[in-house]
Amino acid sequence: MGGNEENPKAKFGKGTRVEVKRDEVGFEGAWFGATIIDRLRNYKYLVEYHHLVTEDETAKLREEAILSDMRPFPPHTQRICPFQLLEIVDAWYNDGWWLGRIVKVKKGLRYTVFFKMGEELEFEHCELRTHQEWIDGNWIIVSKDWEL
Repeated sequence: MGGNEENPKAKFGKGTRVEVKRDEVGFEGAWFGATIIDRLRNYKYLVEYHHLVTEDETAKLREEAILSDMRPFPPHTQRICPFQLLEIVDAWYNDGWWLGRIVKVKKGLRYTVFFKMGEELEFEHCELRTHQEWIDGNWIIVSKDWEL
């Protein structure tokens, strides 16, 4: 869910900021900021990640990404009020946005977030964003009932 499989005609131009999912083991549910460097054939793009680097850490990581694993940057939503228990959020962790659910609301605008891979981590308010899904070319805020 959340890619562009619903809208295969969607195209991104050079220089467009996007988020790319990496579904290999250990990255499930994570989206990473990137910029389109070039448009390739067959709905493929060359992207450069904003925060991921090469193995030798000398340059930003560049790799091919397919359209169905990409989405536009979600609109910024200023969240002034606290997040709620069981709310679905994206948490900034390991250089990307990871899908999780708030399982504990703590003092001082801190939260414990549960991730699909079974891990629970603590985050500050500023490290979370309201989770949105890119569906049929629109951003949709999901409800608490939504499955991780």
